[in-house]
Amino acid sequence: MNGSKHISNCYSALQGLYWMSYGAIYTFAAVVLLDRNYTDSQVGTLIALACVFSAVFQPFAAAAADRGKRFSLRSLMTLICLLTIVPMVLLFFFPQQALSGVCYVILLLLHLAFQPLLSALGMHLLNNGYYLNFGAARGIGSMSYAVLAFFLGSLTLIFGLRCLPVIGSLLYLLMAVLLQAFPETKRSGSSIVSSRGTVSILRENHRFAVLCLGIILIFISHSAINTYMIQILQKIGKGNQELGQVMAYTAVLEFFVMIGFSRFVKGRDCGNILRFTAIFFVLKAIFVPLAPTLPLIYVAFLTQIFSFALFTPASVYYANAILPAGDKVKGQAMITIAITIGNIAGSFLCGHFITLWGITAAILVTAAIAVIGLICFFLGAEKTGPIIFSETQKSAES
Repeated sequence: MNGSKHISNCYSALQGLYWMSYGAIYTFAAVVLLDRNYTDSQVGTLIALACVFSAVFQPFAAAAADRGKRFSLRSLMTLICLLTIVPMVLLFFFPQQALSGVCYVILLLLHLAFQPLLSALGMHLLNNGYYLNFGAARGIGSMSYAVLAFFLGSLTLIFGLRCLPVIGSLLYLLMAVLLQAFPETKRSGSSIVSSRGTVSILRENHRFAVLCLGIILIFISHSAINTYMIQILQKIGKGNQELGQVMAYTAVLEFFVMIGFSRFVKGRDCGNILRFTAIFFVLKAIFVPLAPTLPLIYVAFLTQIFSFALFTPASVYYANAILPAGDKVKGQAMITIAITIGNIAGSFLCGHFITLWGITAAILVTAAIAVIGLICFFLGAEKTGPIIFSETQKSAES
């Protein structure tokens, strides 16, 4: 049990480091690129390109992790960590506009590709009897993000935006070191592993395909708000410091939901939980751009409690519940790919919408798209039956 508890603590720390890096890399992506003389529409295009390449890369990474013959999940994640440091070093030493754009595309590609593997590692540990509470670990990730995000705005004012790749590099180096504490997840030749591709899995799971479409549409609005939050704040006379504080606030809200996830959803159907979250994604997309003052923006972001905060752990458990053993990593990757495609469309479309109509109208258009996503959630999410947590998860809660 002591060894298992050590693994659980390491996994929580890994979640913390990853979501801190998310703050340094993704949350301030628009700020960095705008500072290097890109326009709103160009920023959207660059982030969209990164998401496209990441969506293409993720199925290959997931398939390698599912088969586990050449790469263990741990070694694949370590390799991605080390590769991610390279574009951050280049961003620090070479601030030229063109090179910055290329580096940021590569950086976001690798950073986003790491996320489904991190979720899959948690599910692998749970499925193999390790002492782990995924919701609590993910909540620690949000709290770690909150702590760093709160100070990032001030740090950029003191040290400049070039402090961001330094912080990101240090975090990914720590992640690479920490990963060595985990057991190898390489499969033996006798393991039952699906050889089906992503398209084949979606064809055989029509409702899962509809749900993935809903995730894409919902995350168009979610991504638009996250990517262009700086413009929402600038509209009411605020800037980088407030951006860090607002994003820290939303992460704190996520923390309390995620850390108590198993208590909140115990005995409930995971499909119904996902439908419930979709309603609040739509409400957030409406309330945030219409908030005329900073205090009302904080009130609008209370919808984060029942949208992203609840969706994140619920979607991981959902994919783990409805897909067979050989497709579980692919299932995590498909959900992340759907989120990534939503990020692509959200960044690209909203950047151009801002140029045409301004920030408020742009976000509200994405809210209308999210309504269609809400319908897809209700049509696509299957009943999984009551969520039942293993004894190791119950122990983790106590």
